[in-house]
Amino acid sequence: MRIARVKPEQADVPAGGTYYHLMNRIAGVPGDFPFGDVEKEKLLRLMKKLLGFYTIEPLGWVVMGNHFHLVVFAPAAVPPLAEAAKRYETYYAGKRWLDPTSEKCAKVARRMADISPFMRDLQFQFSGWFNRSRPVRRRGRLWGDRFKSTILGGPSGVWECIKYINMNPVRAGLVTDAADCRFSSWGEWNGTGAAPCAESLLRHLRYSLGESAAAWELADFHRELRSEFARVHAAEKKGALPPQIEAAVAEAQREPALLGILDRRVRYWTDGLVIGSKLFLRTVMSKYLPDDAVARHQAGPNAVAAAPSHH
Repeated sequence: MRIARVKPEQADVPAGGTYYHLMNRIAGVPGDFPFGDVEKEKLLRLMKKLLGFYTIEPLGWVVMGNHFHLVVFAPAAVPPLAEAAKRYETYYAGKRWLDPTSEKCAKVARRMADISPFMRDLQFQFSGWFNRSRPVRRRGRLWGDRFKSTILGGPSGVWECIKYINMNPVRAGLVTDAADCRFSSWGEWNGTGAAPCAESLLRHLRYSLGESAAAWELADFHRELRSEFARVHAAEKKGALPPQIEAAVAEAQREPALLGILDRRVRYWTDGLVIGSKLFLRTVMSKYLPDDAVARHQAGPNAVAAAPSHH
């Protein structure tokens, strides 16, 4: 029997609420990486859409080949019923409506700040799309287990966890610079020039780092994160010496060259067009074409009808 998760309120958090590190991994054998660029993009799009419904605030994320991480703040307060009704109607694009005075609206409002239904919706919606969009449609569960949630406490828990999850692609050998990972919050920040959920991020990072960062702006946090990623990356290289680590940090503290910034943003934009087109085609075909037609179109007339391998 499943036991309900404990959802504590951290008394020292401004306005009340709890910081979480959320994570889940797919079922399967070690070394199986079914999430390619299209799958990662779809998971992020679903996440961002759901965050328009829920009052949970995202602070960092990364999607890998077989798992994902999220750092979030779940407020303790239930949203006002008028706000809950507006979020509900916006999420359903005006196709459904909610009476702010109804018991249903009160129930929906209580759900909106809860990580459990948020993760259940995210995983369920992604699993449905994933199963439908394979060359040969699959059935059954995708995720290996119930999602994991860790409460982030201490004065710098949020800060440390954001750094940790955004270093995943570097440690996995997918990129040499965390800023080049398209499917992470740090990669999006550097690829677009705009911090995801900037207002929430600024407020919560100031809380996480305390008085020393009370007057910091987003540019200060960006510089500090650049320095920290450079420090960790340099320190983890075999045979790294302190002077080398210090030199890497000093270089990261300098403002990036304009040409490098433009190059990264152009790559982010052009990659997004390609990935978005593939995602659109995959979704349309899986919805409107019979299974064998999808398989022939994606794999070619002479291909064996089997799921593709993603690394």
